[in-house]
Amino acid sequence: MKTKLSLLGLIASLSAVVTVSAQNTAVTKPVGYHTETILGDAFTLLGINVGNAVAAAGDFDADSATDNDVDFTTLLTAGTSYTVQNLATGAAAPVTGFDANTLTTTLTIASGDTYEIRADATVASIFGANNEAGLGEGDEGSADVVWIPQADGSFVQIYRSTGGLFGDAGWRQIGDAGTDESGRVIAFTSSIFIQRKLADPLDIVFVGHVRTSATTYSLLADQFNFVNRVLPVGITLADTDIEAAITAGTWADGDAGSADVIWITNGAGGYDQFYFSVAGIFGDAQWTKNGGDGSDQAGQELTSGFAIQKRSANSSVTNALPSDLDI
Repeated sequence: MKTKLSLLGLIASLSAVVTVSAQNTAVTKPVGYHTETILGDAFTLLGINVGNAVAAAGDFDADSATDNDVDFTTLLTAGTSYTVQNLATGAAAPVTGFDANTLTTTLTIASGDTYEIRADATVASIFGANNEAGLGEGDEGSADVVWIPQADGSFVQIYRSTGGLFGDAGWRQIGDAGTDESGRVIAFTSSIFIQRKLADPLDIVFVGHVRTSATTYSLLADQFNFVNRVLPVGITLADTDIEAAITAGTWADGDAGSADVIWITNGAGGYDQFYFSVAGIFGDAQWTKNGGDGSDQAGQELTSGFAIQKRSANSSVTNALPSDLDI
């Protein structure tokens, strides 16, 4: 079952250690962690900024996903869900098949582009096969719920069932108590909501491998896009390519009522809103906080997960890796 849910609807409704498992690696990357506080009796938006190890990496030999220097059949495991990222562009797409030297994917590729392939994170790898994260368990009405955004703007809702007349204990989808959802993929570019039904907050530590390259997101017009920061801490509004996107006409600047808006969680269940304002009699063109004092907000750091309210047309945006970030 998929349920439509807007960010505004969430806001209106507001009135453990988990290790992301790794495959055999082809490339060594930094390992790190971050802690997220899940607020009690509330929705918490967050991103999981660590992931699985690199399973395969190299350079594409043609304008297709072909690398004659590797054997994907030895590096990748049949039946495992993977995503390939083009490090030259930051874009990523699922791997839907492979043979010894070629991937099946919709990713746009040019000869010589470098790439990385990682196994996708799943509900079980993130929160534990037996709910080692400690989310509230129960039935559809009492358990904590993980809201996973889908490409069409809907959400899949996953909870930890304690079992009973309608099935065994395990990860289940609301509306389908009989299907095991432990393998449900959470895209690395996507943030998620955790709906905490219990009053007490919960801290979760996410541990895994850190990406060390820019990430590009595809953004859909006329809706909220729920985005994972992906990169380590220290990423600011100025570190995005949004100012370049404004010049290119793929991001709307303006005022609070017309610009594309970034919604950043404030840690108390609410959101601060930031947009790129146009120059005028009230100030220079700059990052501005809606309802703020009018000062430049370019240094505002992105939280682990945030939302982009896209009022302009479909486009993409990139989070670059700051040159002064030591990882």
